Amino acid sequence: MRQTLYVLFFLIGYISVGYAQQKTELRGILIDEKNNIPLPGLTVSLEKNKQQTISNMEGAFLFVSVEPGEDYLSVTGAGIRPYRVKVELKKGSDNTLEPILLTSVPQIDMQTTMGVIDDDILQDEGNVQGQDIRSSVILSNDIYLNKVGFKLSPFRFRVRGYDPFYEQTYINGVLANDQYRKVFNYASIGALNDLTRNGDVVNYNNSGSFTFGSIGGAENINMRASSYAKGGKITGSYTNRNYYSRGIFSYSTGLMDNGWAFTGAVGGRYADKGFIEGTSYENVSYALSMEKQWAEGAHSLSLVTYGSPVVRGQQGASFQEVYDLVGNNLYNPNWGYQDGKVRNSRMVTAYDPTAVLSHIWKIDEKTTLTSGGLLHYGRYASSALNWYNAMDPRPDYYRYLPSYHSMDPNTTDPNTVDFYYNLWKSNDTRVTQVNWDELYRQNMDPENRYKNNGAALYMVEKRHSDLLEGTLSSTFNKLYDNNMRLLAGVEARKSRSYQYKTVSDLLGADFVLDKDKFAERDNPGDDAIKQNDLLYPDRKAYVGDIFGYDFDIDIQSVNAWITNQYQTSTIDFYYGTKLTYTDFQRTGNMKNGRFPNSSYGPGKKHSFVDYMLKGGATYKFSGRHYLSANMSYHTEAPIPDRAYAMSRVTDQAVKGLQSGKVFATDINYIFSMPSLSGRVSLFQTNFYDQQERMAYYHDSQRTFVFHNLTGVDKINRGIEAAATYRLDDNWSFDFIGTMAEYFYNNNPLGIMNAENGKIIDQEEQVYMKNLYVSGTPQFAGVLAARYFYNYWFFELSANAIGRNYLSAAPLRRLASNYTAINPNNEKDLAAYNALTQQERLDDVVTFDASIGKMFYLANRRAVNFNFSVINLLNNKNIRTGGYEQGRLDTTYPNRFASRYFYMQGLNVFLNASYRF
Repeated sequence: MRQTLYVLFFLIGYISVGYAQQKTELRGILIDEKNNIPLPGLTVSLEKNKQQTISNMEGAFLFVSVEPGEDYLSVTGAGIRPYRVKVELKKGSDNTLEPILLTSVPQIDMQTTMGVIDDDILQDEGNVQGQDIRSSVILSNDIYLNKVGFKLSPFRFRVRGYDPFYEQTYINGVLANDQYRKVFNYASIGALNDLTRNGDVVNYNNSGSFTFGSIGGAENINMRASSYAKGGKITGSYTNRNYYSRGIFSYSTGLMDNGWAFTGAVGGRYADKGFIEGTSYENVSYALSMEKQWAEGAHSLSLVTYGSPVVRGQQGASFQEVYDLVGNNLYNPNWGYQDGKVRNSRMVTAYDPTAVLSHIWKIDEKTTLTSGGLLHYGRYASSALNWYNAMDPRPDYYRYLPSYHSMDPNTTDPNTVDFYYNLWKSNDTRVTQVNWDELYRQNMDPENRYKNNGAALYMVEKRHSDLLEGTLSSTFNKLYDNNMRLLAGVEARKSRSYQYKTVSDLLGADFVLDKDKFAERDNPGDDAIKQNDLLYPDRKAYVGDIFGYDFDIDIQSVNAWITNQYQTSTIDFYYGTKLTYTDFQRTGNMKNGRFPNSSYGPGKKHSFVDYMLKGGATYKFSGRHYLSANMSYHTEAPIPDRAYAMSRVTDQAVKGLQSGKVFATDINYIFSMPSLSGRVSLFQTNFYDQQERMAYYHDSQRTFVFHNLTGVDKINRGIEAAATYRLDDNWSFDFIGTMAEYFYNNNPLGIMNAENGKIIDQEEQVYMKNLYVSGTPQFAGVLAARYFYNYWFFELSANAIGRNYLSAAPLRRLASNYTAINPNNEKDLAAYNALTQQERLDDVVTFDASIGKMFYLANRRAVNFNFSVINLLNNKNIRTGGYEQGRLDTTYPNRFASRYFYMQGLNVFLNASYRF
């Protein structure tokens, strides 16, 4: 064994010395020929030397230890015409090329056009979230990621089925994902498209230049002022979506002679009435970036601040029965008329002001130290109806539908079903929508006021989720003469999440009693258990007051990582490791009557030490054909948002709380020929000991419960492929697709708890094995034809998706719910199958089209326009997702139907801009 190690070290040393003796280098800079600005994040290749690199933030690239002689240099990337040129590498000297001028390809404004899932869509019985399109969609040079990320976003497509928290977003080199839910708030940079187009990307779990990475990939958005061309830009847009107008103005000084650069932008989006009834949108965004460079560019200090306050009315999912009754698959149950005006019960107000300070020290041409800090205070609130000893005010509540009465054994009047059917078919908004006037009437009714002493039967509450967070990090990047690159980094983060609820509108009542309605119903003689806060019993809450719940979660983490990358003429490889410490602690600000000993004050601190190992290698058949493989294993601390059984009322953690484990592998064939380039990949990711949670109203227990799944194992595996064929300088064709399966690989333990204290840690195995992971298609394909001529751009694409499944409710996979089922009884067996089989949504094909033109004028001025149409055939019957209800009835299995989301029909986007 010792002899083997000696031989290994000797070989490594021999290779290092051999490369160190070869001092031939090649450097250059990539420039946009029209805008005269550097182009970062582009792939630069030396074909005969079989080397690749990525242009940095200044558009510069450097090859070290290359073989002298004739070679071909090629440049590829999103948004440019491919470039290839013959170069002569002189032995033993520094070869510096003249600036390489590249032609930009006008593209549709993908960040706005394809960001179809713009809002969080929240329901009482499920949690489906979506945001604007990821920056990596724009920044990535990978053909597959650059295309499917925005082409398939209307279908809620997630690459490799990964959850959003596996995607990392950096701003100027500092991680911007929050610690509470582990995701980046893309709404914070909404309508700031002009300032978020540049940067670098690490695809999947590969090795990068600014991060250790994550299995979902990482992007570093470059918002440094010096990276923008001098001049201004005005943009106006129209669309028929949740907003219909958008405007942006930006201006940059460029890097001035005194070393300063300034860039600013103001934008906004607006719709008093969105395309979907009841929705609205009001948003103003801003960004200011300033940078100072000195010591001939060796030091750069940048400060950027941005924010995007928004108020928006949301859309909600509903039942197919309701969609059919109103004849509209985009029916929105959240709104109704109040005094003749539209009012939405689900209003979101959000604002996440952020500041990023970063410093770059270029120690020498091959050594860089990047340090920075990020501070933000995100405020998010979503309103919802609440009621107390009153009928459910939601218009699509199942008891108000004809189907309920057709299955109700207590119904004796045969005309009852027809009565409810005709009510819905009448399109009377007092029936089909929220009846705000009736809610006011009941609150102000003299008899009700006397009975309740003026307390509200109905009210609107605001659920707040605020986050104050700071991050400090530093990354060291060193390129050695033997083609070894060393990257190392440290990071420290501290966060406090504020979770509470306030009274938004009493709807004509005087106050609301701060009591739990479910606890009061189940414990009528116990006054203490009803109290949401024993410190202030029987408290009357008024508009603006906190009530219901109020708690904070403090989160701290620190990590350190290191990676090594090597390039040789035949094999490239990398390896690295990361160590992370995380702790979090809940502090309750209310003493809950159901959990008086575990709700108030600081709770237990939960701490975790996690690690990650990864490595990969690329075998280079030639400068155009590569075979690569990557592998990683890591543990990950629980997400604080999922770590507690019922964080609103108790410090009790989920039983068996532990770090999850992830093992990811892939193998890839990459090819890049003059007319054909692309990638084919096989991948598999195994998730172990994961946690999931669903909150819903438990019909038989008649209370609100949290159902936590622990020890969840899942497998995501499949094949993905992409190719671009260039017929000539004008025509090109894209062929992109994935065939995968994402499924549960075991039957996890389910732990149920009720906020009213009726159910405590009720454990039962949940039969989830072989059910499919929901929320994303597992088959997808894109076929696109593109034409480019004289800065005209045309594109027509066909998009196909399939193997998309509803989210499965754990309650329907408990054996205890089916003890009365007789497997020999045909009716019982049919009910069992109906409740436990997972629904697969229909496979669909859609067509998109776009056209764009860039007009270049004198003095670097330019006019750009693009027009795109999504779902060209106006298909209004495309289900993009949904979820089973957390309720069941074995006698009438169709009573609690699933809720669905539908894709909008014809969707247009018109954009025009003027740059000066």
